[in-house]
Amino acid sequence: MAEYGKTLKQLIDFSSVKMYLVAEAVGYDVSYISKWCNKGYLPSAKASPKINSTLAQLLSDDIALHCDLDEFNLCFSTNATRDTLESVIRNMLQDAYASSARKDSRDNSSKENTTITDQTIKALIHTDEVRRFFREDMPECLYKAASASDKPLEILCTLDLCLFLGKTLPHITFPEDREFHVKIAVNESRLYADSGALLQKLYMFLSIHNKVSFDLYSDEKLSKANVILVQDHLAAICSLDSDGRAMSIFRTSSPEMVRHMYHKLASLFNHSRVLLQVSDAIDFHRKGYRTDFYSRNNFQILLACGFEYLLPKECWQSVEDTARKKYKNEHIALLVRRLQVIWEEIFEHGSIDFFVLKTAILRYIETGEIIFTDIVHRLTPEERKLHLQNVLEVARKNPNIVFYLIDDEKFPEKNQLAYLSVFNNRQKAFLKNPNRYRCDYGPFFYSVRDNLMISKMTEFFDNLRKTPACSRYGYKELQAFYDNYASMINRMIDL
Repeated sequence: MAEYGKTLKQLIDFSSVKMYLVAEAVGYDVSYISKWCNKGYLPSAKASPKINSTLAQLLSDDIALHCDLDEFNLCFSTNATRDTLESVIRNMLQDAYASSARKDSRDNSSKENTTITDQTIKALIHTDEVRRFFREDMPECLYKAASASDKPLEILCTLDLCLFLGKTLPHITFPEDREFHVKIAVNESRLYADSGALLQKLYMFLSIHNKVSFDLYSDEKLSKANVILVQDHLAAICSLDSDGRAMSIFRTSSPEMVRHMYHKLASLFNHSRVLLQVSDAIDFHRKGYRTDFYSRNNFQILLACGFEYLLPKECWQSVEDTARKKYKNEHIALLVRRLQVIWEEIFEHGSIDFFVLKTAILRYIETGEIIFTDIVHRLTPEERKLHLQNVLEVARKNPNIVFYLIDDEKFPEKNQLAYLSVFNNRQKAFLKNPNRYRCDYGPFFYSVRDNLMISKMTEFFDNLRKTPACSRYGYKELQAFYDNYASMINRMIDL
């Protein structure tokens, strides 16, 4: 067991803190805490100071409340007092982390030196070996490869993403505190079959893995390769049966062979049709994507964080001020002003279906947080009340604006709250990742590059309106709801 894992496990065992509370405090899944404690995994160097500080505060509070401090000092050979306990635990974790990180570096260096001359290909032919490759070997490889790199780790996969979405192939877990860029093939016939069921699973997949950047490609030129490649670290060729299940895998970690296969695969991807592609905020601004998107007047918009539309005039200036003062970005401030003019015209005459997640609208009422273009902004309680009144007024004047409240408790992943927002005008579409504005990894946007995918997204939203998970609110329904619950809503805003 690594020094860090041993120290962390001893501290958790000594305290009365449950593992799930540790996971909640640091913002990671319980499985990651278990890997840190028992399997020699480490948090990333970038994330470790914050994680160790959070752990120190959590554990010191519990130990001071429930445990004997003299026993703690005896057990861990320290001289901590109640005032110094948190800093003592933080130093213990930081020292253990540094020791484990040095050992990892030496081990990786040793492995690199031995694999340079290792040209062997390992065959995995038993069912349990194949399953273990996807569930254990690949995540471990991703973790170690990303830990050894200071830039996003590139992964090329010609296996059809639909096989993973449909669970024909075992799911691969990505380490949470590492940066990955995945290029992966998609069989469009599979994706669009079955009334859009896999399209919804794709949306959930991208939402769950919101810290991983995915580029999706048509598998027309990729389907015969059946390769998963982790740049500079691993290449695996999979033999599939007629249903797409992996029967055997031939893998290599030879640097020469991996590099050779990488160049061949990269060329295949470069000549393949892009379906969905990662875009950043700068790219969106430079190409004028937003202003072009809003030049149409028939929209389907799914909002997963707040509700930045239909703002009253009283709110626009505060958003513009945030762009200038907090973000020091004059370009975005000017974009805010330009969108105000464009949106007023759209809201007066355009046709818009707003799909709003129930959990997202409740969080907005309570916190006032919106992400306007690329600005994280918080409306005051009074601004939120004005916003609600303006929503009612605009909906009254334009009957083509309709709201669909989605009960996301009925989604397959009930505990996953970090959904992507979707913007579709039936000719262009893009996805926005709200979580990217709160962390250092993942895409800001996905631009949909394929017309058929846009058409299928449009069909999906048209069908979503008719499902039990969706409740329709035109102006009359909105006004009736507000009349019944205005007092409660205002109390929630004022909390």
